[in-house]
Amino acid sequence: MRFLYIPWFQATPWVIPLPEIAPVTILWHTFDFPPDVQIHPFGLLVATAVILGAFVAERRAKKVGLEPIAISGLSGHVIVFGFVIGHVVDSLAYHPDVVAERPMLVLEIWNGLSSFGGFLGAIVGALVWQRRRSDHPSVRIAADPIAFSFPFGWLFGRLGCFVTHDHPGRVTMFPLGVADYEVGYPPYQVRHDLGLYEVLWCLVMIPLFLFLARRERPRGLFLGLLPVLYAPVRFGLDFLRATDLDSSDPRYFGLTPGHYSAIVLFVLGALVLWRTWRDPWPPVPASIASRPPSDQRGQPETDHGGDRRDGEEHEAPDQHEGSDRAEHEPGERGV
Repeated sequence: MRFLYIPWFQATPWVIPLPEIAPVTILWHTFDFPPDVQIHPFGLLVATAVILGAFVAERRAKKVGLEPIAISGLSGHVIVFGFVIGHVVDSLAYHPDVVAERPMLVLEIWNGLSSFGGFLGAIVGALVWQRRRSDHPSVRIAADPIAFSFPFGWLFGRLGCFVTHDHPGRVTMFPLGVADYEVGYPPYQVRHDLGLYEVLWCLVMIPLFLFLARRERPRGLFLGLLPVLYAPVRFGLDFLRATDLDSSDPRYFGLTPGHYSAIVLFVLGALVLWRTWRDPWPPVPASIASRPPSDQRGQPETDHGGDRRDGEEHEAPDQHEGSDRAEHEPGERGV
């Protein structure tokens, strides 16, 4: 039956040798140059995730009539705060004993990252971006393209987790288990790999989001749909986390921090969907709009500041012409 399992592998860094350079002393400090440069597959895949996610978000923003530059500014806030707060949450929630012995761990932002902490940081970054802008544009409108792009970037981020196997699960006989999972002590066993399962989730979400984006959707739909579709899957996957390892996640009343975070995330997503259902076409502030207000759905067309009434000052447009124009309106096709 071992042929049913995924064989063990682990991506190792690419080592690029450097020419030997003598140490340099500046003032009282001596700087030594490394003998080589290491490119880690995980870091490369995470960088790809960030770049691709930002690119898709800008494309989507342009399609729905938002200014790509403004959305890229929001993406920058989301990414920076996501990484910083994601690490702080990882340190405090998953390694409290290490922080107690070495408090400086919370400042080592390269040393560990919590995905739910990253989501919290993304929310904080979005609110900071909104606060810094004079007109305080709606986060629900501006962040929707970023939520749409999330599965595209998350795919490569979780691929990084899978090729380095940093999310070991329980011992299993499931066909997608990884054989001889080199974690803990030998003899090594077949285990779930939670990074792989989230890769599969992305491969389902990407076609779904592309299908939904073929037509114009209410503003905020993807921002609400994303957590509602991710949180239940993540809640279930956390039951598959390893419990027999020294590095196993801590449990609080039988659940991991990820369990509690998934519940909160689902509630937030449901609230966004409820808000979107109540107000599907909020007006787009001029500061983040790439089209005039008259071209934005949900914004009334005006003539010299007054409401236009069909049949009074202007002739009503032909119905076939209007439907033809709506069919080809920029912004109604997804990325």
